[in-house]
Amino acid sequence: MIKFVVAAFLLIVSFEASAAVRYMVAGMTCSDVQASLQRDGVAVLYRQGDTGITLYDRFVAGPSFCGTGDMIAMERVAVADTDDCRVAKCVELRRFGK
Repeated sequence: MIKFVVAAFLLIVSFEASAAVRYMVAGMTCSDVQASLQRDGVAVLYRQGDTGITLYDRFVAGPSFCGTGDMIAMERVAVADTDDCRVAKCVELRRFGK
């Protein structure tokens, strides 16, 4: 019985952690995007690319939403009011040779 309870708990926790809100940023302002990240902590931002392919990535409100061995990198995202909306994303430290 204890194994069942532990397994159920782990399933619920892993399901909650994997859920991320998704936003189509083409109609959002930069302040809307940043406010959404602060509210939700983690979000998948996506937009339609010039070639018609959907482009997306996972962005975070801060380093506490990154995994062990990750660091924050700022990236520019094109939104309705600017092509230079700076948002944070998690990247692996070894990507930078550390």
